Amino acid sequence: MRILYVEDDPRDAELTKYTLARTAPQLQLENVSSIGAALDRLGRLVSEPLDLVLTDMHLRDGDGLSLLTKIRETALPLAVVIVTGVGDEETAVAALKARADDYVVKRKGYLDRLPLVLESAFNHYSADAARRSNPLRVLFAADDPVEIENTRKHFAVQADHIYLDVVNTGDDVLSILRTEAIRYDAVLLDFQLTGPSALHVVRELSLKNALNTPVVIVCTEADEQLARQCLKLGASSCVVKRPGYLYQLPWELEQASARAELQRREAALNASEERNRAILNAIPDMMFLMDHEGLILDYNARRELLIMEPHEFMGRRVSEIVPPEVADKFARAFIEVMNTDQPVVFEYELPYLEDMRAYENSMVKCDGGKILTIVRDVTARRAADQSLRNALAEVQRLKDQLHHENIYLQEEVRVASNFGQIIGRSEPLRRVLHQAEQVAPLDTTVTILGETGTGKELLAHAIHQLSSRHSHTLVKVNCAALPGPLIESELFGYEKGAFTGADSRRIGRFEIANHGTIFLDEVGDLPLDLQAKLLRVLEEGEFDRVGGTHTVKVNVRVIAATNRNLEDAVRQGTFRSDLYYRLNIFPITLPPLRDRKEDIPMLVKHLVKQLGQKLGKTIEEIPHETMARLRNYPWPGNIRELRNVIERAVIITQGSTLRLIDDLDSQAVELESQKQAIQGEPFGDLISASETLEQTEYNVIFRTLKNVHWKLEGPGGAAELLNIHPSTLRSKMRKLGIERPRYRTTATAE
Repeated sequence: MRILYVEDDPRDAELTKYTLARTAPQLQLENVSSIGAALDRLGRLVSEPLDLVLTDMHLRDGDGLSLLTKIRETALPLAVVIVTGVGDEETAVAALKARADDYVVKRKGYLDRLPLVLESAFNHYSADAARRSNPLRVLFAADDPVEIENTRKHFAVQADHIYLDVVNTGDDVLSILRTEAIRYDAVLLDFQLTGPSALHVVRELSLKNALNTPVVIVCTEADEQLARQCLKLGASSCVVKRPGYLYQLPWELEQASARAELQRREAALNASEERNRAILNAIPDMMFLMDHEGLILDYNARRELLIMEPHEFMGRRVSEIVPPEVADKFARAFIEVMNTDQPVVFEYELPYLEDMRAYENSMVKCDGGKILTIVRDVTARRAADQSLRNALAEVQRLKDQLHHENIYLQEEVRVASNFGQIIGRSEPLRRVLHQAEQVAPLDTTVTILGETGTGKELLAHAIHQLSSRHSHTLVKVNCAALPGPLIESELFGYEKGAFTGADSRRIGRFEIANHGTIFLDEVGDLPLDLQAKLLRVLEEGEFDRVGGTHTVKVNVRVIAATNRNLEDAVRQGTFRSDLYYRLNIFPITLPPLRDRKEDIPMLVKHLVKQLGQKLGKTIEEIPHETMARLRNYPWPGNIRELRNVIERAVIITQGSTLRLIDDLDSQAVELESQKQAIQGEPFGDLISASETLEQTEYNVIFRTLKNVHWKLEGPGGAAELLNIHPSTLRSKMRKLGIERPRYRTTATAE
């Protein structure tokens, strides 16, 4: 140890030097006689390093305390020991407060103890230097300016590695610690703090689990008992303001920070251990540690993964516990893994109970001559691979079916090209559109009523497009167009083998419309047995496929449409009353075209433009007389009939002015007379006493066909009114020579 000895008494200097050379030759003593000379020597500290300064308290040009102060203020890396005389203990205490590492009193035999004092002082300085090399950031909460200033000054001299950030209220402490903008190593809290109190601050931090930062309480002797309640709430320590307490504070703060750091590291270690343990327990593999000859040294595996008890394989070689063919695979793998850094992977099978289990084994070299083996049960994976191969054949078989179903969906959701939008501004139509706009965003069942050709399907498309289901499928089903036996399988689908010809499973329209909308057109024509199944779908959202045993759940909005009077059908027993009330939640009645004549000009212009583009013609003018006839005609076939009339007119028009081929005036007169005849006795005045049976039959069939505009079959057709089969009606028409008349053309060009 290299020591600078500052002593102005030559005899004391020589005696000390002689004694240390005899009793502690490892100590190299260098002597100067004044503070000035000592400071000059300290200026060469970089080139001529020293470990310790031993200075007498009383010197000619000053005292040892001033030299100590200069050393500490300039942060020179030196231990300092003060030499004082007998009875000068107060000076020694002052030196210790000024951060002297030790002192020695010139009593009898002090030189014999001096080597031990110097070694102890140097060790103290080294420990203190190490402590000061770890700076602490402390949040100091106090509201007494004098106490704050005294504490700051003391820390600046005695603990300059501790940096104080001062706040004056408890709210400031809580706010800073909650935001965590700055990480503090400790909190120094004056118990007499206000706004709120220190006790309240500690309690709040404890309740909100924010005591990650240790808290040191400072209190007066009068508050000591109450302040110690903070320790129960989680404070680290409590320092009482007795004489010299400021010297205790740095140590308390360092200890509190060290304990907190230790707790954090222990918590992190425990969390890491728990995490690793959880990872090991969650791994669906078995791990075995072996030597290079296959002796099993250790293992980690869940009990349910093992096919034998641990005592049956621990401490034994693999070749002793597996079949010979598997043992050969392991032997080859042991040789290969010892000669490579890459994993060696192979598979094998082992008998288990009455079955065979398949395993994948991955070996890697570790810890020199040891081998880590990871074993995974791949029995389920192999079975899944086989199931996948089997399923691929089924997928391939269903591919064409799905392709056709996709084509069907595209066709069904496509709005017919003749109406890209609903045309009209009449009050009846506005009321209908207002109703549709109100109900569209909801999932409420809607029933659209109206005559044939009024645009019920178009309105259903509009409701679907305005709903939250517009991104899903709108599936259309015409209940009147499907034969009775096929309606159920069409709506609900069927399972493979449900009936002859059911070679594969097919999903029904309700399943296709899942999360979308299904439009049931002509719902009044559903058979009674299917009405019950439809009611189940509406009420419970579920159904069974034909031939199926599992219930299918769907989320479908239903829009129904009919041109029949469902109330009459309920009274006649052809329509279930419970289904009627379930469908009739929100009925919308579309007005016939004769009740919205003000929309006819708009419809005519729209149809002329649309059909002209379709047929490659440009028609720019519609005569007033033509428009008048179109407005005055009653349109029993509604918009569908109007479209047909316009299409025929566009076909025969040559030039840019529309010409009508239909004599609407004459047809309107006939319709009026037929209406009056129908309102009376339908057939009473058609029969004359002089008519033969054949003539009467001719007249009845002919008048009926004219009344229904030559509609032979279907709802409201002649066959239904005459209560005969459509094929029978056609046969009678051929027999009686009844033919539909050709359209008459107007004599003059329009």
